[in-house]
Amino acid sequence: MDIRDKLDDYINDSVNDEFYPDEDTDMMDRMMDFMTELNTEFLTEEQIDEITDIIDKLADNQIEDDELEEAVAAKKVKISPQLKRQRRMEYRRKRASIKLKAKKFRRTAKFKRWQKMKKRKATSGKTATGKRIRKFM
Repeated sequence: MDIRDKLDDYINDSVNDEFYPDEDTDMMDRMMDFMTELNTEFLTEEQIDEITDIIDKLADNQIEDDELEEAVAAKKVKISPQLKRQRRMEYRRKRASIKLKAKKFRRTAKFKRWQKMKKRKATSGKTATGKRIRKFM
């Protein structure tokens, strides 16, 4: 049986016990239009089989229980005060080391050279490294 035959069979099936809200019917119509317009000459055998399986499921409304998953609320993870303290101390140590490195860098000749270039290149709309300055609003 060809894909078009299966789609036509689904579209012409007037007896439908299942009720879909308007959004679902619009989406179903769009999916059916898309699948009917597919050119089967350029599709692989696997793609054609996948499309026919989808059409079969849509036509027969065969949604098995194992395909449905029940939504489960996520559990809130409790963080101990000790772990909070440990994370805070790590953050402070990292931040302090970054500040120290930046302080040392500001004393180097490279930084001073960049500061001079920054003033010169700002007139042409570039950064000290030569990249274009972007202004985000």
